[in-house]
Amino acid sequence: MNAIKLENKEYVFPEEAKNVFTNSEILKAIHRSQHTQRNYDLSKTIPREDLKTIITSAAQCPSKQNVAFYDLHVIENKDVIKTIFECTSSRTTDGEYKGLSNSQVLSNVLLVFSIKDTIFSDKHREVLRAGFDSEANKTVMLDAQTAIGIAAGYVNLTASLLGYETGCCSCIMDTDKVKQLLNISGQPSLLMGVGFKNEGVNRRVHALYGTDSFDENWGKTAQTIKKQPINLYYVK
Repeated sequence: MNAIKLENKEYVFPEEAKNVFTNSEILKAIHRSQHTQRNYDLSKTIPREDLKTIITSAAQCPSKQNVAFYDLHVIENKDVIKTIFECTSSRTTDGEYKGLSNSQVLSNVLLVFSIKDTIFSDKHREVLRAGFDSEANKTVMLDAQTAIGIAAGYVNLTASLLGYETGCCSCIMDTDKVKQLLNISGQPSLLMGVGFKNEGVNRRVHALYGTDSFDENWGKTAQTIKKQPINLYYVK
């Protein structure tokens, strides 16, 4: 067995796997990608080639039987991003925030994954062999959510390898507004911010901190939770 030391953690791999895990840059990117960014340097712009690479990772990742379960909306317009950001917090009738908005999405580029409503048609269910019983739509929805999860993972790692930060949000409080804004009929399922970190600023500080919109009762930084260890089992 070969032990590999990485960031104060020791991993033991089978002898035949020793060469697979020697790329330190990939390993660093994996660990880096665990971190959620809650404030971005919005003065910068992601280069087109990097953006194309990120989009490719979201659009060309695996899905069950290569079915297109979701549409991908790539948003660079700052006003649109800000409006969607505001949809992640519920408000009172007079417009006051009732809960903390999710600044993970107030990013340089925002990706919105929306589930295609056409996947629930008989044609798609036949392709998926999901049948036509009462459980069919549940099966298709599970496949769609799995596909989006895989896509988000691809984006997360790809962005990290390119040196960007990310943040995911599924708590969309005003889905109707998002659908109207993007002119879509499918359900928006996941918002994913991608962008530049603010140098010298704790990544967990909410983007609204220090503004009139921020309630001090929320606290300056978001809670951080230590990554729980994943049990690894080798079957030989």
